Amino acid sequence: MFFICGLLTLIPLVWFYLNIKLKHLQKLTRIRVMKRQQKNKKALFLSSIILNNCCKKLFFSTDKKAGLALSALIGGRMQKTADYFKDTYPLLSLLAEAHYDTASAYKKILKQKTLWLKNAEYCVYLPLLAYIMFDKKNMHSAITKINPQKLSKCNLAYYNYCAAFAYLYDGDMLSASQKASNALEYFRKKKYSYEGAKCYLLLGEIYRLSCVNDVAQTMIEAAVKINQEQKMPQFYALSTAALGMLMLFENRYEEADDKFNTALQSAQTDDLRADIHNQKALLYIAQNKLKNANKEIIKALPIFINSKNKHGQAFSQQLSAQIYFNKKQYTRAVKLAEEAQKIYMKTNNFSAVLECMYLSADALFKQNKLKKSEDILRKMLEINEKQKHNFHIANTYSLLGLIFLRKKDLQRAKVLLQQSLHLEQRHRRCEGMVADYANLATIDILSGNQDDAGDNIKVALEYAKQTGSNELIELIKKKFNDFT
Repeated sequence: MFFICGLLTLIPLVWFYLNIKLKHLQKLTRIRVMKRQQKNKKALFLSSIILNNCCKKLFFSTDKKAGLALSALIGGRMQKTADYFKDTYPLLSLLAEAHYDTASAYKKILKQKTLWLKNAEYCVYLPLLAYIMFDKKNMHSAITKINPQKLSKCNLAYYNYCAAFAYLYDGDMLSASQKASNALEYFRKKKYSYEGAKCYLLLGEIYRLSCVNDVAQTMIEAAVKINQEQKMPQFYALSTAALGMLMLFENRYEEADDKFNTALQSAQTDDLRADIHNQKALLYIAQNKLKNANKEIIKALPIFINSKNKHGQAFSQQLSAQIYFNKKQYTRAVKLAEEAQKIYMKTNNFSAVLECMYLSADALFKQNKLKKSEDILRKMLEINEKQKHNFHIANTYSLLGLIFLRKKDLQRAKVLLQQSLHLEQRHRRCEGMVADYANLATIDILSGNQDDAGDNIKVALEYAKQTGSNELIELIKKKFNDFT
């Protein structure tokens, strides 16, 4: 009797000890896997939930092979874990594989797409992997097929994170921020530093695009702080470079350059350094230092070619196209933009495809090749019907409006610019609204509507002030000197 009572008292204590030990091993696993991933050349999938699940299953197994797999897992090496679960938990095995070879695992997962989307435990990882692999088409498709009401709290957090990106690409800033905030709340509660930092970066991008730059900076700085405290130099470099991009878009060029240089010093892989060289090229393009921009691209492109990083190659080509555009060498700009566009098409990155198409259309417009420019813009509208990337579509309507303005068809030009303005207002894009109000003012002046022209100029100036760009403010004042 005393023995049974003692045993009943001992069982909860043993269980408590095992759970404490498991939590310690899970935390150690997350840290080690993150550290190991930082030295990988390509972007990899990482999920604290999956790492915890793998650790838990191996920890409570009595199989000797499970013990060996657990030892490797705690050391940050995922391959034995993936091999061990291959027969018993094939879906979990593929997610373990994605931690060290995301591209290979993703290809296998896509072949079983229907099976994954029906699985309530693992369905959320399909859009997450698609995002990492720049496959925005499958990311959007998967998100629409997942029922969030059937998900657990942890999976709902990952769903919200992916859904935030989908809303971001569609231009719905309010829904994007709500989803990202919901995901962040869960990850912070669970103390998942990696996912938390990712959510802060995402919120930073959302607020930047919404012209709420002070909040955007706060969000990105939170990500920088997490990665610095966790002593993750690669992730610290990523978030610091994101802060540099924010400063670039605010025309804080010296501060942006400082952040990019800091990021370069912390970057652990050639591919990330190449990404930052591309970002520095963008900074130099913004300053019209085109020779310096070209030097940065020359540093980046060979790295991307060597590592077969298609997205990086395409972005370098796109930046080169922008350099030739700024040099007014429009024929060369069109050719490079088309080359970048083809690469983006292979990765289903339709957002970037539309960027390149717009650059080509703008270059043709500058050469007064209005029919060719219009044809590309009409094609963009067709693509948008299937893909829904409204940032670029606002620009499309705007440039179409300018084409008809040049043709002296003021009525059609006004309608197209109003369509552009409607999208820009919906997405809270200040610079786009400045351009549209200014162009509408031009039409009003040509139409003899002086009062309407004056009103549109005043609104354009108000939004120009919100961007914080003195250059843009002075440009509007100079263009409409008689009204200001």
